[in-house]
Amino acid sequence: MARDRAAALAAAALLALGAAAGCGGSKSSAKPAAAAPQPAVPPSTAVPGDPPSAPPTAAELRSRLLAPADLPAGFVADDDSEDANGVMSSTEPDCRAMTDLMNSQGHPAGALASADASFTKSQFGPNIATGLAGFATPEAAQKLLASVTQAMRSCTKITETDKDGSTYDFLVTPLAFPPAGDASAAIRVVADVDDLQAQVDLVLVRVGSTLLYVADTDFGSTDTELTQQVVTRAVAKVSDLATPRSAPTTVSSL
Repeated sequence: MARDRAAALAAAALLALGAAAGCGGSKSSAKPAAAAPQPAVPPSTAVPGDPPSAPPTAAELRSRLLAPADLPAGFVADDDSEDANGVMSSTEPDCRAMTDLMNSQGHPAGALASADASFTKSQFGPNIATGLAGFATPEAAQKLLASVTQAMRSCTKITETDKDGSTYDFLVTPLAFPPAGDASAAIRVVADVDDLQAQVDLVLVRVGSTLLYVADTDFGSTDTELTQQVVTRAVAKVSDLATPRSAPTTVSSL
């Protein structure tokens, strides 16, 4: 079914930061429009003497996920838990960091906690998938983002292999997108889904030690204004996690 493939596309393309989430693919694609690459912003400099921020917990991440009320009217939570994801790969070595992230099932290497959610407006889209991953330090989150950003600039095609052995190709191009958070990067993934062109705009953002992603999937072309609106709201909901907070204390029994 077309919508199932679109949801898979989002998940695959996702970042699965899991993109956390889950929130792939379809047969060979139409060529996406070219877009200028967006460099990642260097990690923000901490003020000397500031206490370190405690890494966000899974509960904190879940409480800061987007909800239907954060989205434009008409979106509802998509609770379909069916695993439509295959294994992402590429013959291009430069794609490795990105495909590793997409295969992480929502828990990228080094993440201490993760959470995700997805929303849909109709059977044929648009679909919004979002996820959060918390790291021990901003530097750890930035290191992963930097490696994935480099892959985003260089990778041109990735392939999904389903459990039944079917393969689907995705064309990838950097996506010009306004800077967000402390550092960000974006790509556009295009594929043919049941003879219809499906497009995913995927944005990765670091806010302190938290990485978030927003994947906007639709048939034809995505709504850039919608993507920007959702990213802005997603960043705002985790902004307080970047401020110094007390690390949890451990009480030992006597």
